[in-house]
Amino acid sequence: MSAAAPGPDPLVLLPGMLGDATVWDGVVAALGPETDVLRPRIDLDDSIAALASRVLDGAPARFALAGHSLGGIVAMEIVRRAPARITRLALLNTSAGAGSSAQRAGWARLAERVGRGEFAAVAAESARATLPAVRRVDPDLVSRNERMAGTVGPDGLLRQLRAQESRIDLHPSLAAIDVPVLVLSGELDEVSPPALQRALAEPIRTARHEVVPDCGHMSPLERPAEVAARLRGWLAR
Repeated sequence: MSAAAPGPDPLVLLPGMLGDATVWDGVVAALGPETDVLRPRIDLDDSIAALASRVLDGAPARFALAGHSLGGIVAMEIVRRAPARITRLALLNTSAGAGSSAQRAGWARLAERVGRGEFAAVAAESARATLPAVRRVDPDLVSRNERMAGTVGPDGLLRQLRAQESRIDLHPSLAAIDVPVLVLSGELDEVSPPALQRALAEPIRTARHEVVPDCGHMSPLERPAEVAARLRGWLAR
């Protein structure tokens, strides 16, 4: 009797800052039950290195990895640390830089506000700022963004902001990646514009850069069926 063919690798999905596992709900539903999905948290540690280590500690021996926004930065660090464990990589609405001086100043201001007890206001503002202008009046998307922020909470956001401050420039490590890579942008993303993803994809020989039309920074939330279709193609490569 012949051995059964191995199934597809498990897929680990990482959310972005102030995001939780539910950001992927529509994507996972569209991928279908045949995809073995794990959705770790990335709000329990205060450095990119520690977040990457926690994901690796809880992940299978080998797995496909997709990260959204801050989750994409953690994903690139995971590949840098343990390339033999990653079978393919998807990076959504993210960038590989260490963060500009303006970004770092912005993270510091957010941390100060949260420290003063303004978490609810910060979460409400972020829920709209991460959506494109045309969707900031969509009550369902805004409320889902706010609910995710509530799951992370003020302490989790402070840890994530410290993790943002720990970022290093990951561009020098990108050329070594040799698994199938999908770099996915939202056409209307004002947080991580498509130009950043083009720059991210260029040094990776195995990368494809794709743009989701009429979509902003929260691509898994805004366009889950389209994101799932792109991920399905990537998983089949």
